[in-house]
Amino acid sequence: MKSIKTNKRFGGAAVIIIVLIVIIAIAIGAYYGYNYNTGKELQEKQTKLWSEAFTFFNQKQPERAYLSLVEARNTFGDKLDFYRKMAKGDNYLTKDEVDSLIVLICQSEAYDNLFKLESAKNWLDKAKSEINNLHDEETKNELNNFIARAEKADQICDKYREYIKDENLQDEKYQQLVKDSLKIGSEAIESGDYDYTIFEVRFLIACGKSFEEPVLIEEAENQLKDIVEARGEDEKTKLLWGLLRN
Repeated sequence: MKSIKTNKRFGGAAVIIIVLIVIIAIAIGAYYGYNYNTGKELQEKQTKLWSEAFTFFNQKQPERAYLSLVEARNTFGDKLDFYRKMAKGDNYLTKDEVDSLIVLICQSEAYDNLFKLESAKNWLDKAKSEINNLHDEETKNELNNFIARAEKADQICDKYREYIKDENLQDEKYQQLVKDSLKIGSEAIESGDYDYTIFEVRFLIACGKSFEEPVLIEEAENQLKDIVEARGEDEKTKLLWGLLRN
C-alpha cells in the first residue's frame, strides 16, 4: 500500500512538473514570438520610412525627408535587434548609417540654401546636433569637417549679402571675401567636398556680377569646366552654366 501511495505522490508531482514545464515553454514561446513579431513590424516600418524619406528628398521636401529618417531611427532597439538575429538578414541599415544619412540630408539642404546665397543656419544647426548621435568616430570627424566648411560658406554668404547693400564698399573687403572662399575651396577639393566646390563657383559668379569683376566670372567658368569634366553634368552644374551665360 505504501508503495502504491508513494508512486501516486511521485506520479502527481511528475504531472505538476510537466505542467509547469509546458507553461514555462508556452510563456517563453509567447515572449520570443512577441519580440519577433514586434521586431518584424519595426523592421517593416523602418523600411517604409526609409523609402518615404528618399521619395520626399527627391520631391524637394527636405523637412519631411528629415522627419521620416528621424522616425526611422526611433525603430532601433532590443526588439528590432532580436528580429534581425532571428531573420539572419545582412542588408539592414545600422543606426549609425541612418544617423549619417540624417546629417547628409541636413548638409545637402544647407548647400541648397547657400546655392541661392541664402542663410543655411537652420539646417547647419540641425546637422551639428545630429552628428552627436553618431558613435563611429571616423565618420563623426569626417562629417564634422564637412559641416565646419559649410559653416564657413554660410559666414561668407552673410558678408556677401551685407556687402552688396553697401554703396561705399571698399574693393579690399569683397576681394578678401573671395580669397577666403578660394582658400576653403582648395581644402574642399583635397577632401572631395563636392558641395563646397559647387558653392564656390556659384559664389564667384555672384561676386563677379555684383562687383563687376570679369576675372571672377572667368575663374568660375574654368572651375565649372573642371568639375563637369571630372564628374559630369548634374542639376546644379546646368544651373551654373545658365547663370554664367545670363
